[in-house]
Amino acid sequence: MSDQPFLRSLKEGETFTGFLLAQEAAFKTSSKGTDYLELKLSDASGDLKAFLWDIRAIEGDMDAVQADAFLKVKGAVSSYNGRMQLRLDKVRFAGDAEVGDFSHFFPVSQRPVPEMLDELDRWIASLADPFVRKLITALFVEDADLRAAFAKAPAAKSMHHVYLGGLLEHTLSILGMADRACGHYRAMNRDLVLAGVLLHDVGKTAELSYARSFGYTDAGNLIGHISMEAQWIQRAAEGIPGFPEELRLQLLHIVLSHHGRLEFGSPVLPKTPEALLVHYLDDLDGKLEVMFRAIREEGDSHWSAYSRSLERMIYKVRWPQAHSPAKIGQEPLS
Repeated sequence: MSDQPFLRSLKEGETFTGFLLAQEAAFKTSSKGTDYLELKLSDASGDLKAFLWDIRAIEGDMDAVQADAFLKVKGAVSSYNGRMQLRLDKVRFAGDAEVGDFSHFFPVSQRPVPEMLDELDRWIASLADPFVRKLITALFVEDADLRAAFAKAPAAKSMHHVYLGGLLEHTLSILGMADRACGHYRAMNRDLVLAGVLLHDVGKTAELSYARSFGYTDAGNLIGHISMEAQWIQRAAEGIPGFPEELRLQLLHIVLSHHGRLEFGSPVLPKTPEALLVHYLDDLDGKLEVMFRAIREEGDSHWSAYSRSLERMIYKVRWPQAHSPAKIGQEPLS
């Protein structure tokens, strides 16, 4: 296993034999009436579509070949419509004990979690309003289970920051931009903005499942992270004596409106400067992460594969960055 190459290092025509995690698995019937297996296989470097055209080549229990299972596969790398895929010759179920070290299979943030948590605590300590700081501290510091989940969860199932620690990394990135924006727009309430950034996706710790492959929990499918966050804010505010009603409304509004549009899942549109800023910075950070990830994709083309989330291909040629002055404007908190 230690010598097994990562998926993203494979080239067209190479063969692969090893363990992979099945994110998706479906038995289908071709136009010719033959059954085949379509898989989405992954490791820490990413994922590839894979096809086993003769299901008789499945070794052992066919029913065990399903999503969230580790599989041992053998096949060759090919290209179809500009995308790499695996054409499999053999597939079998592999137990957790056989796989051993799980770290090979789950993408993780490049930033160390302790470092990110230290930065998180510095942002929380910078909040000036005592009620805002108490509410944020209750959720992100005093609730040990939520803090641990916030440090581990991805930011999304498939859109952006799709790796362990992605939610925390995404949140810290927006906090940095938000702090600078509040320095520019002096009329902004910095505490409201930073608290809104911290709260806007914290419900994804319960909306998403990320113990093996990334997906949605039952609560995530039935309620969603925005509704969860509203409940958590309400409960935390009720536990703080004298918590101002106007502050509760302002924080709830930022969270409820952060998707920006009704058709994108927000029950209300952003109606305060702070809510509008949180929405656009959240949207910007997610879309830029998708672009930068596409630019890093292997391949000789100047263009990425079509991005469904951005509805476009990404131009991968980067103009060299000129040397910039050592300091422009205020220094970031982090």
